[in-house]
Amino acid sequence: MRIKFKSGLLVGTVILIFLTGCLTSEYKEYRFKVNRDGSGTGEIKYINILSEKDEGEDVSYNDFGELIDDYLNGDIFENDNPYFNVIHKELYEENNQLMGLVKFNFSSLDSSYFHIFKECDCAPIMYYLGSLSETLEDTNGEYLGTNRDFPVILWDKNTSELYFKTVVQDDLSETSSLLPLYNTWLESQEEE
Repeated sequence: MRIKFKSGLLVGTVILIFLTGCLTSEYKEYRFKVNRDGSGTGEIKYINILSEKDEGEDVSYNDFGELIDDYLNGDIFENDNPYFNVIHKELYEENNQLMGLVKFNFSSLDSSYFHIFKECDCAPIMYYLGSLSETLEDTNGEYLGTNRDFPVILWDKNTSELYFKTVVQDDLSETSSLLPLYNTWLESQEEE
C-alpha cells in the first residue's frame, strides 16, 4: 500500500539534503522529462531508505521520526530545493524495502543543476556528479567520469528524457532498515 502526500510547493547537490544525518538510501534514481522550452517534470526515487548506526548504536527510531516530520510532512526538502515545485511526496514498500518518491516541476533545466551551453546549439546537456557523494551506476547519457576523473554525464541537446541511477550506500553492514518502523506507523495511520 502506498501512502501519498501532496504538497503545494529537487536535483543535484541540493537533493542530498533529503537524506542527511543518519538517514541514507542504498540507491537513487533521477528522472527528468524536458519540454522544448527547458521546463519540465522530474522525480527522484530513493531505493531502500535506511538508518546508519551512530557509533554502533541503532538510531533508526529517531531517523524515522525525522523522515516523517521534517521531510515527508515538513518543508525542509522544499526549502533546500528552491528551483523545484514539489508536487508529490510519498513513502511506500516495494520488494520488502522502504522507498521514497518525490515528484516536481521545474521552469528551466539549467536551474535544475544541469548545464546547458546557450551559446552553441550543438552543445550537449551536462550534469556534474562530482558534487554528489554518490557513485553512478546507470544512465541513458554518456558518462565521462570513469574512475571519477571527470564525473560528468552528457546527453544530446535534443534528449527529452534524462535518467541516471546512483549508489548512495554500498556498505549496508552498519545500517538498519526503516521498513518495520514504516509498517508500524502505517498501521497507526490506518487506525485514525
